[in-house]
Amino acid sequence: MKTTRMLRCAFFASVLAAFSFVGCEKSEMYTIDSPANLQQKIDSIAYDLLRKKEIADSIAAATAAALEARLINDVYQVGATDNSTGFWGGHSKYYRLATNADTVYVKFKNFSSGKNVWTNWVQAITNDVPRGGAGYVEYAIWRADNATANNMAWGTENGVSWNTSMDGDVHSLQQTTNYSQMATANENFADFISLMNGADCVASITRGDDSVYVDVQMTALSGRKLTKKYFIVERGIKDKPIRIFWTVDNSHLVFYKSLTPALDEYTPAFDLDPNWNSGAIEEPVEEPVEEPVSVTYRADMTATITTTSNEVFTYTYFAEGLPYTGYGTFLVIEGGHMVLNPTDTYYCALADKDKSSAWYYPYSSTTTVGLVDNSTPWWAHFSNYTAVIGEGYFHYKFINNTNGLTNWNNWCLALTNGQNRNSNNYKECFVLRSDNYGWGDYYVADNLTNDYDWANFTENMKGATVEISLKISAETSAELKSMSVSKALMPGETIE
Repeated sequence: MKTTRMLRCAFFASVLAAFSFVGCEKSEMYTIDSPANLQQKIDSIAYDLLRKKEIADSIAAATAAALEARLINDVYQVGATDNSTGFWGGHSKYYRLATNADTVYVKFKNFSSGKNVWTNWVQAITNDVPRGGAGYVEYAIWRADNATANNMAWGTENGVSWNTSMDGDVHSLQQTTNYSQMATANENFADFISLMNGADCVASITRGDDSVYVDVQMTALSGRKLTKKYFIVERGIKDKPIRIFWTVDNSHLVFYKSLTPALDEYTPAFDLDPNWNSGAIEEPVEEPVEEPVSVTYRADMTATITTTSNEVFTYTYFAEGLPYTGYGTFLVIEGGHMVLNPTDTYYCALADKDKSSAWYYPYSSTTTVGLVDNSTPWWAHFSNYTAVIGEGYFHYKFINNTNGLTNWNNWCLALTNGQNRNSNNYKECFVLRSDNYGWGDYYVADNLTNDYDWANFTENMKGATVEISLKISAETSAELKSMSVSKALMPGETIE
């Protein structure tokens, strides 16, 4: 019996070894000495897999060609050519989905003013009632960009807004994109703004019983491809026709092909040559859109130190060429502690520097950072994180306490790229010690100035009132500055 079991185990081991060869790279051939016919079997399997891929590719190409042959020319423009038409100022024709499995397939070009990420196409999914008509309902209004969930899409039914989680509720949605470094509103959208101007868009909208699936493929003039997919669930729309249409926002759209005829009602009268972009005539020559120069930023820091005997000292620093989209700050201390003033510690977008209603306050009451016996170890106690996208302004006011053992047993200010300290993408533009020293990717010692009384520095810093102003401003042209997004993030929110 024991011998039989051993033979059976050996047999199964050889079978498993054979299958392990089959799991290797599909299209490569392997040389195997025994058994004699195993190499032939593996070659046959690899060939079959390769043929299946070739057949699938052929079917996909044939399907695409068949679909293209079914498209009709339906050429018209929505929005003024100079992109001056504001939001909801022009609408496409209606595209109607009557029943389950119906599909709308539309081709159009997107042209943007470049003013912001949302100045592109906007898509609407509604019930089968014209805009403004009795009983008109918007199931979803969807922007091309990928900004925060509360303003990139919205919709309502019977006065109840849908939510953004697939929780089985009445109204829900989900989306995916391949926007890469543009996945959230906190990341750089400068590339997205440029790519969308002149982009060819192919929208495919298919409905299920109570679901609508949308796939938008966008190809920039540079050839880069962007994809946006989403679906909504609307309980109760089964067997009810729905409508699709597009609107603009400081942008314009040129529609040129669709799978099925659209309904006739639409607002603009920018009818174009019906052969436009149809292949019947030569495609219009597109002027290449120049990639925008990356926006770079400058940081200017001024610290005013008032001693307990009312002596006043000034400490400054500046850094140039900062490349990041967002910036974050925090304070850290070693061998001391800070008592932060909650009303004079705030941050905002630079444009809101003089609008106190737009300031964010990281503290609601007086707060101590560090150990009150001044034994605080290095890189262990931090102030709350503050962060902005684009141009920003940071302001701190606090009482500095120190053990007085060395010049560096005092406050330090860090400027980062807005990522969490524990993030793999975290970078420090600079960290400035209060004693005219620092480090970081954009630290330059020659950019430091001070008028300290160095003979009495450690004594002067005991109980001193420190007020720090840090300004982040764009260095590039006014046009590029206007294309960049600037805003303060919520307290505790970071770029990542």
